[in-house]
Amino acid sequence: MKTPLLKKTLQLEVRRELSKRSELLDDRAQICVVVPDATRPLPFEAGLRPLFEDLARRNTPTTVLVGLGLHRPMTDGELAPLRKAIGALPIDLVQHDATSDLVAFGDAENLPASAPRNLSIRLNPHVARARRIICVGTVEPHQYAGFSGGIKAISIGCAGKDTISAMHGISLLRDPKSTLGLVDENPFQQTLWKIAAPLSDRQILGLQFVPAPGGGIFDLFFNEIRPAFERACDAAASQFFEKCPHPLDWLHLPVPDVKATNFYQASRAATYASLVDGSALRPGATIVLEASCPEKIGQGAGEKACALAMSRGRDVLLEELKSGRDVQTTGGQQRAYVLARACERNQIALVGAPPIAELAAFGIAQFDTFKEARSSLHLEEKRGRRIGDLFHRIPVISS
Repeated sequence: MKTPLLKKTLQLEVRRELSKRSELLDDRAQICVVVPDATRPLPFEAGLRPLFEDLARRNTPTTVLVGLGLHRPMTDGELAPLRKAIGALPIDLVQHDATSDLVAFGDAENLPASAPRNLSIRLNPHVARARRIICVGTVEPHQYAGFSGGIKAISIGCAGKDTISAMHGISLLRDPKSTLGLVDENPFQQTLWKIAAPLSDRQILGLQFVPAPGGGIFDLFFNEIRPAFERACDAAASQFFEKCPHPLDWLHLPVPDVKATNFYQASRAATYASLVDGSALRPGATIVLEASCPEKIGQGAGEKACALAMSRGRDVLLEELKSGRDVQTTGGQQRAYVLARACERNQIALVGAPPIAELAAFGIAQFDTFKEARSSLHLEEKRGRRIGDLFHRIPVISS
């Protein structure tokens, strides 16, 4: 693993990347900078302040848009670092709303075979009006898109509820190539680019950050969106998969605080570990998530949809996945289906959270401490591992 860049070094690296391609920012066209929400944290002051200063110096009309997708709005406390990065610069800050005041672009065309039919495109008006868009992204393994970041900032982060729900429908979930770490042949990733196709007359750039385990950034790329994303994916692929010499009987996964606010986010650690191609966990092995989950399943529209789907039970969702029938879903429910698939392969338990009623229907036991879980689940010390940041260190079999 590379050493994370220190604050001053990160600022210098961002300035260096911007200066290498300063011609991309030359004119004063209306610009929208799309940034991720609190679930994909960035050191905003060090990472984005140089960009904001550059745009202000060029007198470029700028709006910063938080691409929430269907997540809840960021709180004042969560927005504080971003506001600090903007400071007194003449830059507007808004948060995306997936349910109102969107611009319709018709249906997406030339979609992969497993993509949903009649995929309507509705995008945030700040994105629709901008002549230049900068997608700021954290590029790390993603359950469906292969890696997060890239054009997903627009196609999910700034899309309407119907668009997001269709993208997370059951048809793409059934495609085995909609999976962790795969980009080139991934139909989910391909469809993301089709959703953004109506913006092809705009200039879409990418400032893509590759995070370091435990926080911070160890690489970044600025360019037109596709080459910036591709380079970041190459860097992420070389960093985030850790080879194990033999299969494991259990994993203890303390979830980083930023992902531990609700089970919707925390459960990603379990599904990544279980469903990654070449998982180091043997079938039937145990995953013990440790996350405080003060919001329980979660408070956003997507998280509530997940909770409703989970309450129907693991076996019902698995049957729908395997049946091949057309099943109507809404954004957020996909997490329940993927979790059901992981629970079919591995036993999952949760430590340190308040009682969450929906877990019982999935056979997910809860414990107060890992010690209690290890004793109750009969986990032998030498046959498992503790990984403190699974999102950036996914164990796979070395062969």
